[in-house]
Amino acid sequence: MTSGGSRPVGNGITHHLNTYDDVKDDDERPSKKARNFIARQACENCRSRKTRCDEDYPCKLCRDLGLDCSYAERKPTKNEVSMSMMFGTLRRMELKLDRLSSTTQTPPSREDRESPVTARVQAASPNHAESVRSIPSVLSPQSQSHRQPSANSKPPSVLSFSAHRTIHWPGVTDCLPSKLVDITAALDRSYPTRFESDRTHLDPSIQPQLGLQGPDWLSALGLSCVKEVSNAFFDTFNRVYPFIDRDYYFLSTLAQVVREGFGYDIESCLVLNVMTLGCMGLKAFEEGGFDVPQRASLSPLVLRVMEEDIAGLSFFNEARRRIGFCLCERDIQSCQYYLTSAVFFAQTMRPVDEWMMTTRAATSCTAFWQCPPEPHDEWLADMHSRLFWSAILLETVIVQELELPASRLKEFEDIVPLPKFTAFPYVSKSRARNSDDSYYHYHFLAQIAHRIILSRIRDELFYANPSPTLADELRHQLEQWRHNLPKTLNYSDDTPDQSFTCPADAVVVALLYTRYRVSLFHLGRPFLFKAIQSPSALTERDLAMCAESLQYAMNWPLTWDLCAKMKNFMPLKYFASGQMFGQLLIFYAFRHSPDSRLRELVPVEAESWCQRMLTFISEQAVSSPIIAKDLKMLSFLYPVDG
Repeated sequence: MTSGGSRPVGNGITHHLNTYDDVKDDDERPSKKARNFIARQACENCRSRKTRCDEDYPCKLCRDLGLDCSYAERKPTKNEVSMSMMFGTLRRMELKLDRLSSTTQTPPSREDRESPVTARVQAASPNHAESVRSIPSVLSPQSQSHRQPSANSKPPSVLSFSAHRTIHWPGVTDCLPSKLVDITAALDRSYPTRFESDRTHLDPSIQPQLGLQGPDWLSALGLSCVKEVSNAFFDTFNRVYPFIDRDYYFLSTLAQVVREGFGYDIESCLVLNVMTLGCMGLKAFEEGGFDVPQRASLSPLVLRVMEEDIAGLSFFNEARRRIGFCLCERDIQSCQYYLTSAVFFAQTMRPVDEWMMTTRAATSCTAFWQCPPEPHDEWLADMHSRLFWSAILLETVIVQELELPASRLKEFEDIVPLPKFTAFPYVSKSRARNSDDSYYHYHFLAQIAHRIILSRIRDELFYANPSPTLADELRHQLEQWRHNLPKTLNYSDDTPDQSFTCPADAVVVALLYTRYRVSLFHLGRPFLFKAIQSPSALTERDLAMCAESLQYAMNWPLTWDLCAKMKNFMPLKYFASGQMFGQLLIFYAFRHSPDSRLRELVPVEAESWCQRMLTFISEQAVSSPIIAKDLKMLSFLYPVDG
């Protein structure tokens, strides 16, 4: 790479890292700790003498002077206090969820009251709440007992969580037009997975090198340009799934590429993937009407890659071309490579490819926790936690919608702590902290807490004859999640202010609001299934659950005008499209139900929302054969504008 008139190093890559100018070669880096940062805790002697403490025990000063080295208890920082409060909230929520089934069935036994989960939480000091992470089992013994059929009874009917299965609901099929019935009859129940598996492979071409001299087209990149594209990734995608530490990336990953040039190593592949998503992030700035950061420093080559049919595709393909020798590596950067690949495939609406990459990342995470490497320092352990929870969040959505095999990640939920976002230690004290701050970290923790609740809804409520009492308790837990969010993430109504200063702010707020509404919709889905299939069996409580579910099936913030514009930064758009497909079928079935009670439950504003969902689906259909198939089937039920 070249950067203005600076001296090229390696394969044309400049050595200067601007704000990250404290990077050192591996042989210059201290083997234990870098001492060019402010100590988090100084010993009493260093504190009284106002000298820098190296935090060893005893420290160097005390060793040299023969003094007794002692440390006072360190007070937590404001950020650590806030994080501790968030962890405490999650821990209390987990305990409530663990007792959920027993409150609706039978009192917990002594063994349940003294379970390892409870014991670990009670043993945790309030000042070290973040060190404890105990997620309850998906089905407690009490909930399993009331779901277990007797020897002479028929097993309960389990309702699929996949939205595409809605087309096969008996009550839905009965009300469809005859032409659509014939089409759906030819579809097997796992047709979305089959369609996605049969897709042609992603185009492997690398377009920019066609107009450049020499085989190494990446040498035309400037360092400042690479940094800006990388920062665009951290300011967009990494704020939703923060599985890369920005400091470590610039001071270690990118630094190696700076020294040695783009090679066939994991660092080069990861930088290329980050640049791929960075190109999408820069496009999102443009699409949302935000000022593109440092656009003047972007080279013509990067601008050309941004304008490809899939922004950043050439960088992604170059990474795929170089990854071969690194496939068996199991460090954090190899895991990050697979997670960035998964995010890319999610953004390009290729969910089976996303599942493949997430599964490989999950394999690395499993290795981390099955046989952790030594030494296992605080920062590395926390990075393993960030990778684990990022992988399991991505995987959960895929396997639920496409009903693909899950990895072994769930086996480690009870032992993997929540991430604390420990700062990378090799950071100069003169460098200001970046904007990858606690606001987005809290959002990530809120995602983890929400996943617990949504998984419980799926595993305990999705039966043909759902329990209203259990649904009420789950609703209570969801409201607890909402009201216990930190002030920076909480909201008081369903119409928040939509003025944002950057793409990430808009997306994380939209995702947060959507999670709340989609959970309330899923709480009612088993009741909607019961209503469509057997309306005569409905109770007044069942009807009330259906009414609420239909209400919360509308006005999802992911369709806000700003979010809809930023097509290059739209997490979960494949799965949102699938959910809308199922909702449109449900609305149609209720409108055409022979039972007047069901017809009366359809909200008056449902017609305009259905058109909005159709517009959203039609915009995504160009990127996915499944969504295109959905749109074609929906055209038999709804007039599609344009």
